[in-house]
Amino acid sequence: MEDANKTKLLSNLEIVTRQEEALQPNHFDAHDAWEVGMILRELGLKTGASLSLHISLLGAQVFHCGLGQPKPNFDHWIARKEKGTLECWKSSMRLKLEALTGGDKPSDHGFSDAEAAFVGGSFPIRLKNVGVVGAITVSGLRDTVDHQLGVDALAQFMGIEVPKLPVE
Repeated sequence: MEDANKTKLLSNLEIVTRQEEALQPNHFDAHDAWEVGMILRELGLKTGASLSLHISLLGAQVFHCGLGQPKPNFDHWIARKEKGTLECWKSSMRLKLEALTGGDKPSDHGFSDAEAAFVGGSFPIRLKNVGVVGAITVSGLRDTVDHQLGVDALAQFMGIEVPKLPVE
């Protein structure tokens, strides 16, 4: 890997890690999931794209929405992105960036390619001083954009600003 590309990946990894550290609400329930989901829907509508939006909490689907003409495989991608997030307690973008910079691959966690995808789009709902209780997952755009939509929705819900991942 050339130095410029590795530097960019490490910079993005730092941004994603800072997002995860900042976006830790004290409380999150099904009502909060609905509010975040509606924010996510509004942000998704602004893209004009066909998307699937999903929020899980304690193993249950608490928000799911399609925009435009979502393809059936979007839900398959949601499940694969969310799998790594919920089991590794990291965003799927962080898992991707760590893998690309020498970290664990899905198989290192015992995941088959059919089970988990280390690509951006799933962001952990991590309660402060508790841990990961769910995930916000987006599918339909480039993985950096999917990731940032989930981050932006949670940040707006919490009323805070976080660094943004560059989306080319």
